[in-house]
Amino acid sequence: MSQPRYLVAARKYRPQRFDEVVAQDHVCDTLKNAIARDRLGHAYLFSGPRGVGKTTVARILAKSINCTAPESDRDGAEPCLKCDSCQSFADGRNLNVIEIDAASNNRVDDVRELRDTVRVPPQGGLKKVYIVDEVHMLTASAFNALLKTLEEPPPYVLFIFATTEPNKVIPTILSRCQRFDFRRISVPEIVERLQGICAEESITADEASLLLIAQKGDGALRDALSVFDQAVALCGSNVTYEELAGALGVVDIELFFELTRSVRDRDSAATLDLVNRIVSAGFDFREFLAGLAEHLRNLFVAVTMPDVSLIEASTPVRSRYAEEAKSFDRHLLLRLLTIVSDTESALRNSTRPRLQLELGLLKMVSISDSVDIKRALERIDELQRSGGIAAAPPPARVPESTARSSTAAPGGPQPAPRKEAAAEASDAHTGDEAPSASDVPFEADSSEATSDHPVDDTPQETPTPLESSPDPAGRSDRVSPDLFGPPALSKRGRGPVSQAGTLEGSAALAAAVIHDAEENPDRISDWLPFVKAVKSARIHVGSLLQHAAPRKMGAGLIEIDVPDDFHKRLLENQQDFLLKHARSVIDNDLRSLRFSVRAGVSPPVGETGQDFDPYEYMQQKRKDNPVIRAIFDEFGGELVW
Repeated sequence: MSQPRYLVAARKYRPQRFDEVVAQDHVCDTLKNAIARDRLGHAYLFSGPRGVGKTTVARILAKSINCTAPESDRDGAEPCLKCDSCQSFADGRNLNVIEIDAASNNRVDDVRELRDTVRVPPQGGLKKVYIVDEVHMLTASAFNALLKTLEEPPPYVLFIFATTEPNKVIPTILSRCQRFDFRRISVPEIVERLQGICAEESITADEASLLLIAQKGDGALRDALSVFDQAVALCGSNVTYEELAGALGVVDIELFFELTRSVRDRDSAATLDLVNRIVSAGFDFREFLAGLAEHLRNLFVAVTMPDVSLIEASTPVRSRYAEEAKSFDRHLLLRLLTIVSDTESALRNSTRPRLQLELGLLKMVSISDSVDIKRALERIDELQRSGGIAAAPPPARVPESTARSSTAAPGGPQPAPRKEAAAEASDAHTGDEAPSASDVPFEADSSEATSDHPVDDTPQETPTPLESSPDPAGRSDRVSPDLFGPPALSKRGRGPVSQAGTLEGSAALAAAVIHDAEENPDRISDWLPFVKAVKSARIHVGSLLQHAAPRKMGAGLIEIDVPDDFHKRLLENQQDFLLKHARSVIDNDLRSLRFSVRAGVSPPVGETGQDFDPYEYMQQKRKDNPVIRAIFDEFGGELVW
């Protein structure tokens, strides 16, 4: 007697009934109800990823509607698997079920041949079923040749189309079919199915091995069963994780935990040694990065979620993730995931993949912890309220006569200020207090010097810089007054500028704008609809206008304050467009708009504030302000809002 022929698990354990199909209950229940109520359609389209049961369900449906067993011998709409029709279907000799591979039969002539066979009624059955696999491979001409037959087929014909790419099926075909979308099979569902097969085959496999096989299936049970056959061929009746991981070329999870420890400890040497071991073991770099991304994702889940049920791993490994996650912050993990994604992209076209991998991992080791910008701003406010940041004295008015003094050539001795200016500046301060930026005499450009204003060659003394008072409590979290201020570089032709004086001047201007807005509420009521109208027409112009504030409105002119030259230049380029909307919203008699640069301008607050984009604003500040740009470049700052 001949030995039984070996069948792979994907064929041997292929479902024969609806209740054996894994994870597609929404499809099977609908089809069973349609059979029981005699409401079957004439065409179905099964779509979904590979290996999830599309063709299997099509065969079960064809077998069920042609089953000849009495209802007493059947379990509802399930096939009996015992009658002649079911037996002939299992043996592959049933003439009423025709399976067609559209990938190799995609021409118009093939569709014409199919239309000719449709005219022949079923032999010994109730329905003639055509199962067309990979139907999206049909050409446009073949689809069009099938339209009429598909719309009005003979009453004994049923079409079942299966495809992994339903977007490639033309709409005229889709409109003639009932569509069912098959979903990917989750890892726990695949593991449960593998455990049942292990029990049938008397195979012992630990939980970690079955999880690895299920993850390799990537949502497809058929792929997982193929990996299962490979595991049994390697390990025999006792499947172990260590042996299976080595055979499949899977990176050991211990390497990922070792890498995250190196990131936590900022250990570059250990990271380079780990890369060398990866290369020596022959692991694929992309496979390693894919596993690293999954590892970081599991850590993120452990940090964010109240439990670790979303981590697809064994119970001991889940507990390990929960313990390891205590050393990480979710912002840092997000940045690490971004680096892994960028490294994967860089590997695709790199001629030196090892260097790209090392660079990516060293970036992870060298990265600094993310700081929430909201928390940083709140901390600064707290320091200001508690006196942690020294307040600057009010600015003194600069005498007009001082502005006429000139400067010497670059690199040469600086001219001294006029005596009157020096006297007035000294009178503005008492005791040992250092002069502010406004107290320092303004020096005009040398090109403006004339014979009427002779130059004093007496060297100018350098003003004493503003120093914050020592902290009696010895606090280490004191913030420097010039940390977030404008750059220390002064414009050409100006003397040294005090940082605190600049901040105080900006605050005074902002207060003046707000005070003016409170005294003229009509101005705000006209201005806000104007900004909203501009932004609805051109969003980029409206965003720029949100950072400006009206100073004077009336007499055919609107004077607008803008924070810097960048806003002024761009808004002046849109003069005609802005004037058109201003006439329609504010006053039809407006003739011009005038823009003036005033640092620290405070725009009016209203409904336009709801449209304010903080991310866009910070990006612009990053471009314009060298201090903020240095923070991003030197400390690896990122925008998190």
